Amino acid sequence: MRRALLPAALAVVLANLTGCRGGGEEYVPLHHPFRGATLAVDADSPAAHWRDDHDARWLDPVADTPQARWLTGPADLADLRPYLDAARDRRALPVVVIYHVPNRDCAGPDAGAADAGAYGRFIERTVAVLGDSRAAVVLEPDAVADECFDDDRAALLADATRRLSDAGQHVYLDAGNSRWRSPEEMAGRLRRAGVARAEGFAVNVANRQSTADSHRWGLRLSKLVGDREMVIDTSRNGLPAPPDDQWCNPPRQALGQPPTTRPGLPRVAALLWIKSPGESDGPCGRGEPAPGVFWPAQARTLIANSPRLPAAARRAADRAAVPVR
Repeated sequence: MRRALLPAALAVVLANLTGCRGGGEEYVPLHHPFRGATLAVDADSPAAHWRDDHDARWLDPVADTPQARWLTGPADLADLRPYLDAARDRRALPVVVIYHVPNRDCAGPDAGAADAGAYGRFIERTVAVLGDSRAAVVLEPDAVADECFDDDRAALLADATRRLSDAGQHVYLDAGNSRWRSPEEMAGRLRRAGVARAEGFAVNVANRQSTADSHRWGLRLSKLVGDREMVIDTSRNGLPAPPDDQWCNPPRQALGQPPTTRPGLPRVAALLWIKSPGESDGPCGRGEPAPGVFWPAQARTLIANSPRLPAAARRAADRAAVPVR
């Protein structure tokens, strides 16, 4: 058993000895896109639409807060340009999540792009739609940390990172969360996935680990990948993480710290709401909405439980009548 672990341990040591290199490539200089930036508010988000359609002002703490725009396939590109134009009009920085890698979530050939060629074309189209807008791009949540990460996926991500970075976009490769992989293992994976060409990495996307734990873990990781900066998702970490890593619509959760480009934490570029608060994680065996569907009952829970919101806002959400499913 011990001998079987030796190659993996040796790989970690060799990866660390490369220091400031990623796959033999020097790390590019950081651009720090969040410094002094105003984050874009998405007036076209599902939460904003539901609030306006139902006169639900109790949803303001979610609908009026900056959060990322997700691209889960080619169809989502049609609505990206208006979001970018609105951000430009307000001189705000848009945050975009690309989530279309083949075999996404290790769910098989029907999840994400059909193959490497289709993914490359999707990235090419995304670059074209982004155009001369400059966005912070969170690249492929879970793709590097997942069990099905391999050399083929690493090459796809490295190519996507290169294309986006060469086009002037600011890429943050997703690094999973602090309870998933060790910093040493994640560093090796990120280097293979092209982090040397990225602005940094994202931590805690769609998860509920505390900001403090995420930061501690991210600092260790940053030291292993050329001191890259991190962004931390605080959209749903306002309460302690659920026991036993219960990730799918846990009954107790809350909005975390509001997004800020002045986090005051070493090597943290920004705290962001990357996962859109109120979106379902999936049916979870209890009949909840499909993944990514806005679910007002969950949004109500997140607001009502948030220790950071005024008591009046929490009471308004708690009293709101919303569909259970």
